Amino acid sequence: MLKIQNLSKSFHNSYVGENILFSDLSLNIKKGDFITIIGSNGTGKSTLLNVLSGLVNETSGSILLKGMDLSKVPEHKRTKIISRVFQNPSLGTCPSMTVRENLSLALNKGKLINLKYCLRHKTEDLEALLKDISLDLKRLLDVQVKYLSGGQRQALCLIMASVSNPKLLLLDEHTAALDPKTSKEIMELTRRLVEEKNITTLMVTHNLKDAIEYGNRLIMLHKGDIILDLEGEQKKRLTIENILEKFEYAV
Repeated sequence: MLKIQNLSKSFHNSYVGENILFSDLSLNIKKGDFITIIGSNGTGKSTLLNVLSGLVNETSGSILLKGMDLSKVPEHKRTKIISRVFQNPSLGTCPSMTVRENLSLALNKGKLINLKYCLRHKTEDLEALLKDISLDLKRLLDVQVKYLSGGQRQALCLIMASVSNPKLLLLDEHTAALDPKTSKEIMELTRRLVEEKNITTLMVTHNLKDAIEYGNRLIMLHKGDIILDLEGEQKKRLTIENILEKFEYAV
């Protein structure tokens, strides 16, 4: 479904010269995989998502998404097939617009239509998108997003990112700015959306408990290389202690 082949990425720093982040990184991802990505700071976790989304260009190598060469697809066109949720709950929405307006825009993603036509969606249809969300977004349809809590905004971001059934969903530490209770709610919402829609998902996280509990596959990056790749029963048997030992070994 997603094939990363011999990916290399380097950045030039005027102080230390060339910084090679990835060197011939290869990774095959199956349709419906929910992969958690861990690793210490500077190992390339967010950069990998940046390359996939088109925010930065790879130095060499290829990225094939369902046979499509993403290197030939500019960032603004990738947003039609790749969705991303960031760490900052303020990103991914238009704060001055209401929840209703934001959802309507997401439902019409990639279409050239005016806002009046965009807002044709019935209230009951929009409420159905927000069902079973404990953060009570259903009653806030006509509230501007800037007045929502961080958790409510992040829940809205997730709904908006998944409603178009993207080929790939990228989650970049999307619960890091939330308190533990809200983080748990957002993670449960994440699991439900990914499983219901069978969305191929990559989730970067520093929360080792979440990395183990969620998803069917876990990858650990170190200095741009994959040093751990577990799925299925192997992942289920993994403990935080096992991961910490691997971190210590990798340093």
